[in-house]
Parts: sequence; structure tokens; C-alpha cells
Amino acid sequence: MAIDTINRTNIQALWRYMPGQPFNFAARAAVLGDTPRQVSALDVPEGWVAAPLRRLIRPFAEAASGVSNIGPELDIIDRGQYELVRAEDLRAVRFPNTYLCGKCNRFRSVRPGDRPPDCHEHGPMEQFQWAEVHECGHIGEVNPPHCRNNCRAGMRLFNTKSLSLSRWYWRCVGCGTRSDVPVARACSGCRRGRVTVTRVPQTWVYYPQQITVLNPPTRNTYASLAHEQMHAAAVAQALGMLPPGLDGLRAAGGADADPIAKVQALAASFGWEPGNPLYEQVLAEARSKADSAPAWRDEVDALGLDEEHLDALGEECRQLSLARAATGLTVDDLTAAGGPLATSYAAYRQLFDRYGLSDVTLLRQLPVAYVAAGYTRLSSRASAVNRSGASITPRFRFFPTGRTGKFRMYGVRTETEGLLFQIDPLKIVEWLVRSSVVDDPAVTDAADAQRWLFRVTEPVVDVFNPPANRISEAVLGLTHSFAHRAMKALAARCGLNVDSLAEFLFPSNGAFLIYANTRSEFILGGLEHVFRFDLPDALRELDAESRCVFDPPCRHHFGGACAACLHVSEVACARFNTVLNRNLLFGSLPQAADSDVSGDIQWHGYWTS
Repeated sequence: MAIDTINRTNIQALWRYMPGQPFNFAARAAVLGDTPRQVSALDVPEGWVAAPLRRLIRPFAEAASGVSNIGPELDIIDRGQYELVRAEDLRAVRFPNTYLCGKCNRFRSVRPGDRPPDCHEHGPMEQFQWAEVHECGHIGEVNPPHCRNNCRAGMRLFNTKSLSLSRWYWRCVGCGTRSDVPVARACSGCRRGRVTVTRVPQTWVYYPQQITVLNPPTRNTYASLAHEQMHAAAVAQALGMLPPGLDGLRAAGGADADPIAKVQALAASFGWEPGNPLYEQVLAEARSKADSAPAWRDEVDALGLDEEHLDALGEECRQLSLARAATGLTVDDLTAAGGPLATSYAAYRQLFDRYGLSDVTLLRQLPVAYVAAGYTRLSSRASAVNRSGASITPRFRFFPTGRTGKFRMYGVRTETEGLLFQIDPLKIVEWLVRSSVVDDPAVTDAADAQRWLFRVTEPVVDVFNPPANRISEAVLGLTHSFAHRAMKALAARCGLNVDSLAEFLFPSNGAFLIYANTRSEFILGGLEHVFRFDLPDALRELDAESRCVFDPPCRHHFGGACAACLHVSEVACARFNTVLNRNLLFGSLPQAADSDVSGDIQWHGYWTS
């Protein structure tokens, strides 16, 4: 097999069959994803995803360059040198093209288009499914060294059944001389460090770097949204100054136009001169509009945010606004519909208040776009520790360019269902005050509390490290820990495994979305079933058990989170299980007399205060 075509759905392809991704092809061989021959434009504008792409890539660029907010990977995003496409076909090439005789250990390499070789003595050879992998993104076949006696008889590879690579060694087929060249050698791609030799396919050989975009506009509707007021308008939507969704963002762009300039341009087209009564009348009306518009912009400016802060916060608010604008079902809708469960629905609000929620909304048809921007090898994080204990810096790798010369990013647009949880901002502020994180700001309602949070927190732009701002870290930890407890409670009732759910965090807004992250292209309806019938039980499970099997060490020394309590699979978590802490939800445990933990905040539990 040299090249084979694979038939899979677009969602399956995005997760399992991308270029550079090793996988097993049926039962015949290990293969490596190849560049599709046919693609079509994904109906998501490139400009709409520029901000989340930059946040995704920025940690890798900074780790590689050593300079904040600098790197060639970021330049590609800033220059718009990428295109969003949908793969119309999938291809794979056999990889690795190395073979080993299971009886005499003879090792052979063949070209990709050649048939599997035969051992001269023992018949067909088996594919040797081990390859070189390096953090720079290199993946290559294991290459035998030359015999130091210069006899060109090939090599045998011994001890491959051993899990210790140091025990593997080469021996010449002709003269029997043992080579002193190790199997794992310097990386031939970047020539920085030694490669890791591992069996493929393995999860850690290919980590997809993806973003999820909620309710994105189409390419046809994007033009009216690409205006300078976009992020400021999204913040105004979060403050309730503009209607949610695309209509609110579009209206904000229309308000940005200078009414005086419009009148002057119109007057020039009609030949009106200054002093003309009609001209003066229209100009006076335009000036009155300019002096009073727009009121929402004054509210945003009053927050005192710098441009970078406003853009990052606006991007989060934009995603939240679009999520809220999706086809939804609220508790008020259920209550108004009546029926035998109307009494139960009327009690939902009491449960929301008990758990510090202002609302929970079912998003029945939530348009989402999944975009695979590239990949990394050996780790999904910008900095990590390999199996040998050494620090590594995985490089972000883009997919190969297409005919346009732009780097391809593969994606799919589909619909799913989700539950949007809004934590009460006033109760967040009260919790921060009780835990002595901040002094009492004397806010009295949810709107003022949200404004205060926008002013004192910093948007979360790094998915790997906690924020430097301690208020931001506290609010993020609360939101993230709340989301994981909710995810586990929902998974037990919606018919989906917890790994088939995913989260989308809006930490500055104190909100999170739990949605079905399935590989199918239909809506199962499991979350709607929970919302209609089992939501009270799911909420009561949030604080039904505050302990972990590893307490008290988990609460004291593990950061209040571990694999036994709050951690979930990396495919379900938006932050790779970072900034999680049960102490934020249930309160800090009393310190032992001989404890070596000092200086930590003694949290008052959000659910127990």
C-alpha cells in the first residue's frame, strides 16, 4: 500500500485523520495522514477566528522565541497567512516504511511505493512500527547505521522486545560487528537534542491544537460585523447595554459611522453648499445625533480598560453573547408552558439561588465550528517534562500550505446542544470579600458587580498557566471548578460519558458552557432530557460529596484537585486540568499544627457560606 483514500465524516476526520497524524489503517499497516487533494472553503470567516487562534498559538510562540508576544507563528496569524478549509477527501501514506524479521532480526527500509519486503531466509517481514519523534514536530523512520567495516550487507536490530531502548543495538548482517551507534540519535529536523523512539500510532506522537467557535457568522454575513467597535460592543452586550447576538454587534457597527461625515458626503452629491437652509437643517440634526450617540460606548469607556485589555475581554464577551443568541430554552419557558411538571420547574430558581447561579439555559441547537489549526508532538502544552524528566518546548506546527500559499486549517461547522450556566456576579464578589481576597467594593446589584469584575480582573488568555492577577485566578478557579463538578453530574444523567462532554469557559463573566462534544453529526438530546427532568438532582449532586479519597493531602498539597476528584480527560477540559481547586467550592480545611503550608488564602466555600 502506497496511498489509500479514506472515507470518514468531517468530524471524525478532524479528530483522527489529519495530515501528520499517525493511525492504523484497518488491520494492514500503520499510516501517516497525508494532505487532502480536494478541499472547500469552510463557511467561517478567517477574520472571525483570528483572536482565538492567536491565544491558542501565543504560548508556543513565546516559549520558542523567549520574547513576550513575539514569534513567527504569531506573524502568520497577524498577516492572515492562513485559510479555513474543509477536507473533501482524506489520504494516508504507509508509515513507517521499515520492516523487521521476527526470527533473525534482519532490518530493512523500503520506499513508500514498494511492496513489503521478504527476508531471504524466513519469508515476509512485518512492519516495524517504531519511529523517531521530536518536540520540534519531526517524525521519521528509524535508520540503521553503516557498518564500521564498510561492508554493505545491511543490519539486524536486537532486543526490540525490551521496553528499555538502551538495550537495543545494531549488528552487521555480513561481518557480525556490533555497532556502537545508539538507536535514538540527534534530531535530523532541527538538530537540537535527541529524538524519542516510540511505537506509532500513540496519542503523545500527535496532539491536535484546536479551537471551538460558538455560533460563528457565515462568510456572507461577516462584512457587516468587521468593524472597529466589535469588541467594545460585545462588552456592552455583557453589561446589558446592547441586545445579544449578531444583531446587536451589527447595530453597534452602524452606530460607529460619523453622522456628520455622512451628511457632508450627501450634501456634496446634491451640490448643497454651506448656508443652504436644507443643508444647515440636516447638519444640525446630524450634530445632535453625534453628541448623544452611542450611550453604550460611554458605559464601556467608563470601565477604564486599555486597548489590549478591552480586545481580550471583548472576545470572551463576544463568544458568550453568540452562545446566548443560539436557539435556547429557559426555565421561564418551561414554566410558562405549564403541564404536569410546572410546579417542579417553578422550584428551579430556588436551586439556582442555593448554588449561587443566576440562570441555567438549554441551548438546543448551538452552531459551533471546530478548527484544527495545527499540532504538536510529545506534549499538548507549550512547555512540559518528557518521560526522562527533561524539560522540553514543543513547537507548534502548521499543516502544509495549499495552492494559495496559505497554511491550511481544517474545520467543520455543525450543531450541538449545551447547558449555559451563569454564576451570580454579586455572589462572586461577596465570596471574594468573605475570603479576604478583596476589600468590600460596596456593590449592591448584579450589574454593578459585573462592572466591578470587568475593571479589577484581567482576561484569561493563557490556557496553560494561571493568571498573574490573583482576583482573576480566583474567579477562574471558581468558574473552572464549578464547571468540572457540573460536567461530572451531567454525565451521570445525560447518556454521554464525561469524555464526550466539553466545557467552554467565560471566566471574566463568571459563566461556563457544558456541551456535547460528540463525533456524530446529530443532536442526541441527552442534555435536554436532563434540563427538563433531572436538573434538580444534577444540581444537588454538586455539593453532595466534598471529599476526595486522597484528602487531606489533595486539599492541602495537591492544589485541591486530582484525578480522583476534579480532573477530567484533556479532550473534555479547556485548560488541561489547571486552575482547579475544591477549596474554592467547599472552603479550606483547617491546617494541622505541624503543617508546612503557610501564606495560603483560607477560602470560604462558595457553596457552604
